[in-house]
Amino acid sequence: MNIKLDKYTPDSLASLFVLLMEEGMTPNQIMVGIVRLATDSKELEGTIVSADCIRFLVATMPVDTTAPGVTEFILSLAQEGVTTLMLFDALGFACYVRGLFDSANIIRLTYQRLQADRIISQILRD
Repeated sequence: MNIKLDKYTPDSLASLFVLLMEEGMTPNQIMVGIVRLATDSKELEGTIVSADCIRFLVATMPVDTTAPGVTEFILSLAQEGVTTLMLFDALGFACYVRGLFDSANIIRLTYQRLQADRIISQILRD
């Protein structure tokens, strides 16, 4: 399997997540910020099944709230134009690089489903 970032996700996000994991952060700790950003920004609001995708992800990979600084940093990335989908894309890639294949697969499936859901919802609105 070869996972690569999509054309919208900055390489620096994946590098950041790899470095955080090398320093002992877990994908579950990083995911807290991403899920919170998705909720706070309402970025995925109006899509068909996004909430169900996020619930499934959290049930499969329970969030770990022991790294509040990481959560706040991820939330601040929204001011730089970083989206929930970019963050999921980068986290899935970082998990793959770190050899966390189960987490990478779950996050990539969530990313792909959210991406498809956003496109389908946009088509239905148009």
